[in-house]
Amino acid sequence: MKRIAGITLLLFLAFGPALAQQTSADDTPATKEDVEKLFTTMRIREQMRSTMDLMAKQSKRMAEDTLRKKAPNISQKELDHLDAIMDRTMKDVDLEGMIEDMVPVYQRHLTRQDVAAMSAFYKTPTGQKMLREQPQMTAEAMKAAQPRMEKMMGNAMEEAEKAAKEAEAGSKPANADKN
Repeated sequence: MKRIAGITLLLFLAFGPALAQQTSADDTPATKEDVEKLFTTMRIREQMRSTMDLMAKQSKRMAEDTLRKKAPNISQKELDHLDAIMDRTMKDVDLEGMIEDMVPVYQRHLTRQDVAAMSAFYKTPTGQKMLREQPQMTAEAMKAAQPRMEKMMGNAMEEAEKAAKEAEAGSKPANADKN
């Protein structure tokens, strides 16, 4: 009996810390409230709005440049109409709904301890600087990547045009057989 108790004690000492760690507060998933507090600390609504505004400007510029290259005779009225459509689309974005959609994602990936550490960081001078500088850093990064993105968009449009022409050419004989 003493031997069984001794083995049990040894097993408990050997595996006890591992079992305790699995159920510790470190692994407790972040709650909705934890994530919402983090978002407040990060000023996520302002960050998202700023990023979306920036993305809209960049997208409009890229779309206009691409259209001007593909259709050099496009009128300013047509470009203005495209801008108005994009403006309406961006205005209709449900920012609060997007944030609500993000909360469970953060909960799946972050523990309460992770969220607490992130909140602590964003309250430091360096964290505040990161939050303050992030929109400008994003703008500069997007501007730096714009030529690459324009090339990719141009290539994608060329491929789409080629595929459309091939599909059109392939469908003509099929239509001719039907007539």
